Amino acid sequence: MALFGWFCSLFSFNITLFIISLAILFSLCFGVLFASSEKFGFPNLLKILLFYSFFLLGTLFVFFVNDFASLGYPIYYFSQYFQAFFLILAIFILLASRDFISARKISKFEYDIMLLFVFLSSIGLCFVDDFLLFYLIIELQSLCFYVFATFNRKSEFSTESGLKYFVFGGIMSCFLLLGFSLVYILFGSTSFEYLSCLSVASSDLPFFGICFIMITLLFKVGAAPFHFWLCDVYDGSLLSVTLLFASAPKIILFSVIIKIFFLVFFNFNNVWLPFFLLSALFSILIGSVSAIYQKRVKRLLAYSTISHTGFVLFGIVCMSIDSINSLIFYLVIYSGLTVLLFSLLIFANITSANFPAFIASWTSAGLCNYTFILSFSLVLFSIAGIPPLAGFFSKFMIILSLITQEYYLISLIIVIISSIACFYYIRLIKAFFFVKTNKNNLWISVTKRQNSEFLISFLLFLNLTFCLFPDLLALISSILTLILF
Repeated sequence: MALFGWFCSLFSFNITLFIISLAILFSLCFGVLFASSEKFGFPNLLKILLFYSFFLLGTLFVFFVNDFASLGYPIYYFSQYFQAFFLILAIFILLASRDFISARKISKFEYDIMLLFVFLSSIGLCFVDDFLLFYLIIELQSLCFYVFATFNRKSEFSTESGLKYFVFGGIMSCFLLLGFSLVYILFGSTSFEYLSCLSVASSDLPFFGICFIMITLLFKVGAAPFHFWLCDVYDGSLLSVTLLFASAPKIILFSVIIKIFFLVFFNFNNVWLPFFLLSALFSILIGSVSAIYQKRVKRLLAYSTISHTGFVLFGIVCMSIDSINSLIFYLVIYSGLTVLLFSLLIFANITSANFPAFIASWTSAGLCNYTFILSFSLVLFSIAGIPPLAGFFSKFMIILSLITQEYYLISLIIVIISSIACFYYIRLIKAFFFVKTNKNNLWISVTKRQNSEFLISFLLFLNLTFCLFPDLLALISSILTLILF
Protein backbone atom coordinates (compact mmCIF):
# COMPACT_ATOMS: atom_id res chain seq x y z
CA MET A 1 0.00 0.00 0.00
CA ALA A 2 2.87 2.36 0.79
CA LEU A 3 4.40 1.69 -2.63
CA PHE A 4 1.06 2.30 -4.31
CA GLY A 5 0.65 5.58 -2.39
CA TRP A 6 4.13 6.71 -3.45
CA PHE A 7 3.35 5.82 -7.07
CA CYS A 8 0.06 7.74 -6.98
CA SER A 9 1.77 10.76 -5.47
CA LEU A 10 4.48 10.72 -8.10
CA PHE A 11 2.06 10.54 -11.00
CA SER A 12 -1.00 12.15 -9.44
CA PHE A 13 -1.19 14.95 -12.02
CA ASN A 14 -1.26 12.33 -14.79
CA ILE A 15 -4.08 10.57 -12.96
CA THR A 16 -5.94 13.87 -12.72
CA LEU A 17 -5.59 14.53 -16.43
CA PHE A 18 -6.59 10.95 -17.20
CA ILE A 19 -9.72 11.09 -15.03
CA ILE A 20 -10.85 14.45 -16.42
CA SER A 21 -10.21 13.20 -19.98
CA LEU A 22 -12.44 10.21 -19.29
CA ALA A 23 -15.06 12.57 -17.89
CA ILE A 24 -14.93 14.63 -21.09
CA LEU A 25 -15.38 11.53 -23.26
CA PHE A 26 -18.24 10.31 -21.09
CA SER A 27 -19.96 13.71 -21.13
CA LEU A 28 -19.55 14.02 -24.90
CA CYS A 29 -20.98 10.56 -25.62
CA PHE A 30 -23.77 10.96 -23.09
CA GLY A 31 -24.70 14.38 -24.45
CA VAL A 32 -24.75 13.26 -28.09
CA LEU A 33 -26.83 10.17 -27.35
CA PHE A 34 -29.42 11.82 -25.11
CA ALA A 35 -29.54 15.42 -26.37
CA SER A 36 -32.79 14.77 -28.21
CA SER A 37 -34.24 12.40 -25.61
CA GLU A 38 -37.54 13.34 -23.98
CA LYS A 39 -36.44 11.87 -20.65
CA PHE A 40 -32.81 13.02 -20.51
CA GLY A 41 -33.01 16.13 -22.67
CA PHE A 42 -32.68 19.69 -21.40
CA PRO A 43 -32.81 20.55 -18.53
CA ASN A 44 -32.22 17.05 -17.13
CA LEU A 45 -29.21 16.47 -19.38
CA LEU A 46 -27.49 19.63 -18.25
CA LYS A 47 -28.22 18.93 -14.59
CA ILE A 48 -26.75 15.43 -14.88
CA LEU A 49 -23.57 16.70 -16.53
CA LEU A 50 -23.10 19.53 -14.05
CA PHE A 51 -23.65 17.26 -11.08
CA TYR A 52 -21.23 14.72 -12.52
CA SER A 53 -18.58 17.43 -13.01
CA PHE A 54 -19.10 18.74 -9.48
CA PHE A 55 -18.79 15.24 -8.02
CA LEU A 56 -15.68 14.55 -10.11
CA LEU A 57 -13.82 17.69 -9.00
CA GLY A 58 -14.81 17.18 -5.37
CA THR A 59 -13.54 13.60 -5.44
CA LEU A 60 -10.24 14.67 -7.02
CA PHE A 61 -9.76 17.37 -4.39
CA VAL A 62 -10.34 14.92 -1.52
CA PHE A 63 -7.95 12.48 -3.20
CA PHE A 64 -5.12 15.00 -3.40
CA VAL A 65 -5.64 16.38 0.09
CA ASN A 66 -5.17 12.86 1.46
CA ASP A 67 -2.35 11.97 -0.92
CA PHE A 68 0.41 14.54 -0.25
CA ALA A 69 3.51 12.46 0.47
CA SER A 70 7.05 13.70 0.95
CA LEU A 71 8.89 13.11 -2.31
CA GLY A 72 11.67 15.69 -2.11
CA TYR A 73 10.57 17.57 -5.24
CA PRO A 74 9.86 21.19 -4.15
CA ILE A 75 8.48 22.36 -7.48
CA TYR A 76 6.17 19.34 -7.52
CA TYR A 77 4.79 20.38 -4.13
CA PHE A 78 4.31 23.94 -5.36
CA SER A 79 2.29 22.67 -8.34
CA GLN A 80 0.29 20.25 -6.20
CA TYR A 81 -0.89 22.94 -3.83
CA PHE A 82 -1.86 25.20 -6.69
CA GLN A 83 -3.75 22.31 -8.25
CA ALA A 84 -5.66 21.71 -5.00
CA PHE A 85 -6.49 25.41 -4.81
CA PHE A 86 -7.61 25.38 -8.44
CA LEU A 87 -9.93 22.42 -7.79
CA ILE A 88 -11.60 24.39 -4.99
CA LEU A 89 -12.14 27.35 -7.34
CA ALA A 90 -13.45 25.02 -10.06
CA ILE A 91 -16.06 23.65 -7.65
CA PHE A 92 -17.08 27.22 -6.75
CA ILE A 93 -17.37 28.11 -10.45
CA LEU A 94 -19.60 25.10 -11.10
CA LEU A 95 -21.82 26.03 -8.16
CA ALA A 96 -22.12 29.63 -9.34
CA SER A 97 -22.75 28.64 -12.97
CA ARG A 98 -25.34 25.95 -12.31
CA ASP A 99 -28.21 28.25 -11.30
CA PHE A 100 -27.31 30.74 -14.04
CA ILE A 101 -27.42 28.10 -16.79
CA SER A 102 -30.70 26.67 -15.52
CA ALA A 103 -32.36 30.07 -15.09
CA ARG A 104 -31.27 31.38 -18.51
CA LYS A 105 -32.11 28.02 -20.16
CA ILE A 106 -28.83 27.61 -21.97
CA SER A 107 -29.77 24.28 -23.51
CA LYS A 108 -26.30 23.39 -24.80
CA PHE A 109 -24.58 20.44 -23.18
CA GLU A 110 -21.34 21.57 -24.86
CA TYR A 111 -21.01 24.25 -22.18
CA ASP A 112 -20.13 21.73 -19.50
CA ILE A 113 -17.79 19.83 -21.81
CA MET A 114 -15.89 22.99 -22.72
CA LEU A 115 -15.67 23.82 -19.03
CA LEU A 116 -14.04 20.45 -18.38
CA PHE A 117 -11.58 21.16 -21.20
CA VAL A 118 -10.63 24.41 -19.44
CA PHE A 119 -10.12 22.52 -16.18
CA LEU A 120 -8.06 19.88 -18.00
CA SER A 121 -5.76 22.44 -19.60
CA SER A 122 -5.42 24.44 -16.38
CA ILE A 123 -4.33 21.41 -14.36
CA GLY A 124 -1.92 20.53 -17.14
CA LEU A 125 -0.40 24.01 -16.85
CA CYS A 126 0.20 23.41 -13.13
CA PHE A 127 2.78 20.72 -13.90
CA VAL A 128 4.18 21.86 -17.22
CA ASP A 129 8.00 21.64 -17.33
CA ASP A 130 8.72 22.19 -21.01
CA PHE A 131 8.02 25.11 -23.32
CA LEU A 132 6.69 22.91 -26.13
CA LEU A 133 4.23 21.22 -23.79
CA PHE A 134 3.30 24.62 -22.38
CA TYR A 135 2.49 25.90 -25.87
CA LEU A 136 0.22 22.94 -26.66
CA ILE A 137 -1.68 23.20 -23.37
CA ILE A 138 -2.09 26.98 -23.52
CA GLU A 139 -3.46 26.65 -27.06
CA LEU A 140 -6.01 24.08 -25.88
CA GLN A 141 -7.14 26.48 -23.18
CA SER A 142 -7.25 29.41 -25.63
CA LEU A 143 -9.45 27.48 -28.07
CA CYS A 144 -11.94 26.86 -25.27
CA PHE A 145 -11.88 30.54 -24.33
CA TYR A 146 -12.56 31.59 -27.93
CA VAL A 147 -15.68 29.41 -27.94
CA PHE A 148 -16.82 30.68 -24.53
CA ALA A 149 -16.34 34.32 -25.57
CA THR A 150 -18.85 33.87 -28.41
CA PHE A 151 -21.16 31.43 -26.62
CA ASN A 152 -23.95 34.02 -26.54
CA ARG A 153 -24.66 33.79 -30.27
CA LYS A 154 -27.76 36.00 -30.04
CA SER A 155 -25.62 39.01 -29.15
CA GLU A 156 -23.76 40.78 -31.95
CA PHE A 157 -21.58 42.49 -29.37
CA SER A 158 -20.54 39.12 -27.95
CA THR A 159 -19.67 37.82 -31.41
CA GLU A 160 -17.65 40.94 -32.20
CA SER A 161 -15.69 40.82 -28.93
CA GLY A 162 -15.06 37.08 -29.32
CA LEU A 163 -13.74 37.61 -32.85
CA LYS A 164 -11.44 40.36 -31.60
CA TYR A 165 -10.19 38.04 -28.88
CA PHE A 166 -9.59 35.27 -31.42
CA VAL A 167 -7.59 37.50 -33.79
CA PHE A 168 -5.37 39.01 -31.11
CA GLY A 169 -5.03 35.65 -29.39
CA GLY A 170 -3.83 34.07 -32.63
CA ILE A 171 -1.21 36.80 -33.05
CA MET A 172 0.01 36.32 -29.49
CA SER A 173 0.25 32.57 -30.05
CA CYS A 174 2.63 33.28 -32.93
CA PHE A 175 4.68 35.51 -30.62
CA LEU A 176 4.81 32.74 -28.03
CA LEU A 177 5.96 30.15 -30.54
CA LEU A 178 8.56 32.56 -31.93
CA GLY A 179 9.90 33.19 -28.43
CA PHE A 180 10.21 29.46 -27.75
CA SER A 181 11.97 29.00 -31.08
CA LEU A 182 14.56 31.69 -30.32
CA VAL A 183 15.26 30.16 -26.92
CA TYR A 184 15.64 26.71 -28.49
CA ILE A 185 17.95 27.98 -31.24
CA LEU A 186 20.34 29.46 -28.69
CA PHE A 187 20.27 26.83 -25.92
CA GLY A 188 19.18 23.68 -27.76
CA SER A 189 16.48 22.74 -25.27
CA THR A 190 13.01 23.75 -24.14
CA SER A 191 13.16 22.00 -20.76
CA PHE A 192 12.65 24.19 -17.69
CA GLU A 193 15.18 22.17 -15.68
CA TYR A 194 17.91 22.51 -18.30
CA LEU A 195 17.34 26.22 -18.96
CA SER A 196 17.36 27.10 -15.25
CA CYS A 197 21.03 26.03 -15.05
CA LEU A 198 22.20 28.40 -17.80
CA SER A 199 23.94 31.71 -17.35
CA VAL A 200 23.51 34.96 -19.26
CA ALA A 201 24.46 34.60 -22.92
CA SER A 202 26.20 37.19 -25.06
CA SER A 203 23.74 36.81 -27.93
CA ASP A 204 20.63 38.97 -28.33
CA LEU A 205 18.46 35.95 -29.10
CA PRO A 206 17.47 35.25 -25.47
CA PHE A 207 16.51 38.90 -25.06
CA PHE A 208 14.02 38.76 -27.94
CA GLY A 209 12.86 35.27 -27.02
CA ILE A 210 12.14 36.22 -23.40
CA CYS A 211 10.39 39.42 -24.54
CA PHE A 212 8.05 37.51 -26.88
CA ILE A 213 7.23 34.96 -24.16
CA MET A 214 6.67 37.74 -21.61
CA ILE A 215 4.39 39.75 -23.93
CA THR A 216 2.23 36.70 -24.57
CA LEU A 217 1.89 35.89 -20.87
CA LEU A 218 1.02 39.50 -20.03
CA PHE A 219 -1.64 39.37 -22.76
CA LYS A 220 -3.09 36.16 -21.30
CA VAL A 221 -3.46 37.65 -17.81
CA GLY A 222 -4.81 40.97 -19.15
CA ALA A 223 -2.00 43.25 -17.98
CA ALA A 224 -1.54 46.71 -19.52
CA PRO A 225 -0.65 47.69 -22.19
CA PHE A 226 -1.91 44.33 -23.55
CA HIS A 227 -5.37 44.64 -21.99
CA PHE A 228 -7.24 45.86 -25.09
CA TRP A 229 -9.18 42.59 -25.50
CA LEU A 230 -10.20 42.13 -21.89
CA CYS A 231 -12.88 44.79 -21.39
CA ASP A 232 -14.85 43.92 -24.55
CA VAL A 233 -14.68 40.18 -23.86
CA TYR A 234 -15.75 40.57 -20.23
CA ASP A 235 -18.66 42.82 -21.19
CA GLY A 236 -19.81 40.77 -24.18
CA SER A 237 -19.63 37.31 -22.61
CA LEU A 238 -22.22 35.56 -20.51
CA LEU A 239 -21.94 36.36 -16.82
CA SER A 240 -20.85 32.83 -15.93
CA VAL A 241 -18.20 32.98 -18.68
CA THR A 242 -16.90 36.30 -17.32
CA LEU A 243 -16.55 34.61 -13.93
CA LEU A 244 -14.52 31.85 -15.58
CA PHE A 245 -12.22 34.33 -17.35
CA ALA A 246 -11.62 36.38 -14.20
CA SER A 247 -10.88 33.65 -11.68
CA ALA A 248 -9.37 30.18 -11.85
CA PRO A 249 -7.38 30.05 -15.14
CA LYS A 250 -5.74 33.39 -14.40
CA ILE A 251 -4.49 32.05 -11.06
CA ILE A 252 -2.85 29.10 -12.83
CA LEU A 253 -1.22 31.43 -15.38
CA PHE A 254 0.35 33.44 -12.57
CA SER A 255 1.75 30.25 -11.06
CA VAL A 256 3.29 29.47 -14.45
CA ILE A 257 4.77 32.99 -14.64
CA ILE A 258 6.34 32.47 -11.20
CA LYS A 259 7.95 29.21 -12.32
CA ILE A 260 9.19 30.54 -15.67
CA PHE A 261 10.70 33.81 -14.48
CA PHE A 262 11.88 32.77 -11.01
CA LEU A 263 13.24 29.35 -11.94
CA VAL A 264 13.93 29.29 -15.69
CA PHE A 265 14.87 32.90 -16.53
CA PHE A 266 15.98 34.11 -13.12
CA ASN A 267 19.52 34.73 -14.41
CA PHE A 268 18.03 36.97 -17.12
CA ASN A 269 16.17 39.24 -14.68
CA ASN A 270 17.88 42.31 -16.18
CA VAL A 271 15.85 41.60 -19.34
CA TRP A 272 12.35 40.98 -17.99
CA LEU A 273 12.33 42.94 -14.71
CA PRO A 274 11.95 46.46 -16.28
CA PHE A 275 9.10 45.24 -18.49
CA PHE A 276 7.22 43.77 -15.53
CA LEU A 277 7.74 46.98 -13.57
CA LEU A 278 6.33 49.17 -16.36
CA SER A 279 3.46 46.77 -17.00
CA ALA A 280 2.54 46.72 -13.31
CA LEU A 281 2.54 50.52 -13.11
CA PHE A 282 0.49 50.91 -16.30
CA SER A 283 -1.97 48.23 -15.15
CA ILE A 284 -2.71 49.98 -11.86
CA LEU A 285 -2.86 53.42 -13.47
CA ILE A 286 -5.04 52.46 -16.46
CA GLY A 287 -7.25 50.13 -14.43
CA SER A 288 -7.90 52.72 -11.72
CA VAL A 289 -8.35 55.85 -13.85
CA SER A 290 -10.28 54.31 -16.76
CA ALA A 291 -12.80 52.63 -14.45
CA ILE A 292 -13.98 56.05 -13.21
CA TYR A 293 -15.56 56.80 -16.61
CA GLN A 294 -17.35 53.46 -17.03
CA LYS A 295 -21.13 53.26 -16.98
CA ARG A 296 -21.50 49.49 -17.33
CA VAL A 297 -20.92 47.23 -14.35
CA LYS A 298 -18.95 44.49 -16.11
CA ARG A 299 -16.63 46.96 -17.86
CA LEU A 300 -15.96 48.61 -14.51
CA LEU A 301 -15.08 45.21 -13.04
CA ALA A 302 -12.87 44.48 -16.05
CA TYR A 303 -10.77 47.58 -15.38
CA SER A 304 -10.71 46.63 -11.70
CA THR A 305 -9.26 43.27 -12.74
CA ILE A 306 -6.50 45.04 -14.69
CA SER A 307 -5.63 47.05 -11.60
CA HIS A 308 -5.42 43.92 -9.46
CA THR A 309 -3.20 42.30 -12.07
CA GLY A 310 -0.77 45.17 -11.58
CA PHE A 311 -0.57 44.43 -7.85
CA VAL A 312 0.24 40.79 -8.56
CA LEU A 313 2.97 41.78 -11.02
CA PHE A 314 4.58 43.98 -8.36
CA GLY A 315 4.96 40.83 -6.26
CA ILE A 316 7.10 39.43 -9.08
CA VAL A 317 9.05 42.68 -9.50
CA CYS A 318 10.30 42.66 -5.89
CA MET A 319 12.11 39.32 -6.49
CA SER A 320 12.21 38.23 -2.86
CA ILE A 321 10.80 35.45 -0.73
CA ASP A 322 8.53 37.92 1.07
CA SER A 323 7.17 39.26 -2.22
CA ILE A 324 6.29 35.77 -3.47
CA ASN A 325 4.61 35.13 -0.14
CA SER A 326 2.61 38.35 -0.61
CA LEU A 327 1.83 37.41 -4.21
CA ILE A 328 0.39 34.01 -3.28
CA PHE A 329 -1.59 35.61 -0.44
CA TYR A 330 -2.95 38.20 -2.88
CA LEU A 331 -3.92 35.55 -5.46
CA VAL A 332 -5.91 33.54 -2.91
CA ILE A 333 -7.76 36.59 -1.57
CA TYR A 334 -8.37 38.07 -5.02
CA SER A 335 -9.71 34.85 -6.54
CA GLY A 336 -12.06 34.26 -3.61
CA LEU A 337 -13.39 37.81 -3.78
CA THR A 338 -13.81 37.54 -7.56
CA VAL A 339 -15.91 34.38 -7.27
CA LEU A 340 -17.94 35.98 -4.49
CA LEU A 341 -18.53 39.19 -6.45
CA PHE A 342 -19.66 37.42 -9.62
CA SER A 343 -21.79 35.01 -7.59
CA LEU A 344 -23.66 38.05 -6.27
CA LEU A 345 -24.06 39.38 -9.81
CA ILE A 346 -25.31 35.99 -11.02
CA PHE A 347 -27.80 35.91 -8.14
CA ALA A 348 -29.04 39.36 -9.16
CA ASN A 349 -29.23 38.22 -12.77
CA ILE A 350 -31.36 35.14 -12.16
CA THR A 351 -33.68 36.67 -9.55
CA SER A 352 -34.48 39.99 -11.25
CA ALA A 353 -36.57 40.57 -14.34
CA ASN A 354 -33.86 42.56 -16.14
CA PHE A 355 -30.20 42.31 -15.29
CA PRO A 356 -28.85 45.71 -14.15
CA ALA A 357 -26.04 46.05 -16.69
CA PHE A 358 -25.59 49.79 -16.06
CA ILE A 359 -24.50 51.39 -12.80
CA ALA A 360 -27.53 53.68 -12.94
CA SER A 361 -29.78 50.61 -12.82
CA TRP A 362 -28.59 49.88 -9.27
CA THR A 363 -30.04 53.16 -7.97
CA SER A 364 -31.92 52.66 -4.68
CA ALA A 365 -31.27 48.91 -4.86
CA GLY A 366 -30.73 48.87 -1.11
CA LEU A 367 -34.43 49.59 -0.63
CA CYS A 368 -35.39 46.42 -2.51
CA ASN A 369 -33.21 43.78 -0.86
CA TYR A 370 -31.20 45.24 1.97
CA THR A 371 -29.36 42.02 2.91
CA PHE A 372 -28.17 41.36 -0.63
CA ILE A 373 -26.98 44.93 -1.24
CA LEU A 374 -25.25 45.04 2.14
CA SER A 375 -23.33 41.88 1.22
CA PHE A 376 -22.50 43.38 -2.17
CA SER A 377 -21.20 46.56 -0.50
CA LEU A 378 -19.06 44.54 1.90
CA VAL A 379 -17.40 42.74 -1.02
CA LEU A 380 -16.79 46.04 -2.85
CA PHE A 381 -15.16 47.50 0.27
CA SER A 382 -12.94 44.44 0.53
CA ILE A 383 -11.86 44.62 -3.13
CA ALA A 384 -11.14 48.34 -2.72
CA GLY A 385 -8.80 47.52 0.18
CA ILE A 386 -10.72 49.12 3.05
CA PRO A 387 -9.41 47.88 6.45
CA PRO A 388 -9.91 45.54 8.21
CA LEU A 389 -11.34 43.45 5.36
CA ALA A 390 -9.39 40.72 3.57
CA GLY A 391 -8.58 42.82 0.50
CA PHE A 392 -6.75 45.35 2.68
CA PHE A 393 -4.28 42.76 4.00
CA SER A 394 -3.44 41.52 0.49
CA LYS A 395 -2.66 45.02 -0.81
CA PHE A 396 -0.82 45.91 2.39
CA MET A 397 1.52 42.92 2.01
CA ILE A 398 2.36 43.84 -1.59
CA ILE A 399 3.12 47.45 -0.66
CA LEU A 400 5.17 46.28 2.33
CA SER A 401 7.24 44.08 -0.02
CA LEU A 402 7.89 47.09 -2.25
CA ILE A 403 8.99 49.19 0.72
CA THR A 404 11.29 46.38 1.89
CA GLN A 405 12.98 46.40 -1.53
CA GLU A 406 13.31 50.22 -1.33
CA TYR A 407 10.72 51.05 -4.00
CA TYR A 408 9.59 54.07 -1.98
CA LEU A 409 8.40 56.28 -4.83
CA ILE A 410 6.49 53.45 -6.50
CA SER A 411 4.85 52.57 -3.18
CA LEU A 412 3.69 56.16 -2.77
CA ILE A 413 2.31 56.23 -6.32
CA ILE A 414 0.40 52.97 -5.72
CA VAL A 415 -1.16 54.29 -2.52
CA ILE A 416 -2.31 57.48 -4.29
CA ILE A 417 -3.74 55.61 -7.28
CA SER A 418 -5.46 53.07 -5.02
CA SER A 419 -7.09 55.93 -3.15
CA ILE A 420 -8.40 57.25 -6.47
CA ALA A 421 -9.65 53.76 -7.34
CA CYS A 422 -11.79 53.71 -4.21
CA PHE A 423 -13.95 56.38 -5.85
CA TYR A 424 -15.71 54.11 -8.33
CA TYR A 425 -16.42 51.49 -5.67
CA ILE A 426 -17.86 54.13 -3.38
CA ARG A 427 -19.88 55.51 -6.32
CA LEU A 428 -21.64 52.15 -6.60
CA ILE A 429 -22.37 52.08 -2.88
CA LYS A 430 -23.67 55.64 -3.08
CA ALA A 431 -26.08 54.55 -5.82
CA PHE A 432 -27.24 51.64 -3.64
CA PHE A 433 -28.24 53.64 -0.58
CA PHE A 434 -28.01 57.40 -1.03
CA VAL A 435 -29.49 58.19 -4.46
CA LYS A 436 -33.27 58.58 -4.50
CA THR A 437 -35.40 57.71 -7.49
CA ASN A 438 -39.12 57.63 -8.17
CA LYS A 439 -38.97 54.09 -9.53
CA ASN A 440 -37.05 51.02 -8.50
CA ASN A 441 -34.81 50.05 -11.41
CA LEU A 442 -33.73 46.83 -9.71
CA TRP A 443 -35.88 44.35 -7.89
CA ILE A 444 -34.16 41.27 -6.46
CA SER A 445 -36.71 38.69 -5.45
CA VAL A 446 -36.37 36.10 -2.71
CA THR A 447 -36.54 33.13 -5.08
CA LYS A 448 -34.81 30.10 -3.63
CA ARG A 449 -31.49 29.45 -5.34
CA GLN A 450 -29.78 27.01 -3.03
CA ASN A 451 -26.44 26.77 -4.87
CA SER A 452 -25.96 30.52 -5.15
CA GLU A 453 -27.13 31.22 -1.60
CA PHE A 454 -24.84 28.55 -0.15
CA LEU A 455 -21.82 29.75 -2.15
CA ILE A 456 -22.36 33.43 -1.27
CA SER A 457 -22.84 32.65 2.42
CA PHE A 458 -19.76 30.43 2.55
CA LEU A 459 -17.47 32.90 0.79
CA LEU A 460 -18.73 35.80 2.90
CA PHE A 461 -17.96 33.75 5.98
CA LEU A 462 -14.41 33.12 4.72
CA ASN A 463 -13.97 36.82 3.95
CA LEU A 464 -14.96 37.78 7.48
CA THR A 465 -12.81 34.97 8.91
CA PHE A 466 -9.73 36.33 7.15
CA CYS A 467 -10.51 39.72 8.69
CA LEU A 468 -10.30 38.23 12.18
CA PHE A 469 -7.53 35.66 11.56
CA PRO A 470 -5.34 36.83 8.63
CA ASP A 471 -2.41 34.78 9.96
CA LEU A 472 -4.07 31.53 8.84
CA LEU A 473 -3.82 32.33 5.14
CA ALA A 474 -0.44 34.02 5.60
CA LEU A 475 0.87 30.76 7.07
CA ILE A 476 -0.32 28.78 4.02
CA SER A 477 1.27 31.22 1.58
CA SER A 478 4.52 31.14 3.60
CA ILE A 479 4.62 27.34 3.32
CA LEU A 480 4.16 27.54 -0.45
CA THR A 481 6.93 30.14 -0.72
CA LEU A 482 9.38 28.03 1.30
CA ILE A 483 8.51 25.02 -0.85
CA LEU A 484 9.31 26.99 -4.02
CA PHE A 485 12.67 28.27 -2.75
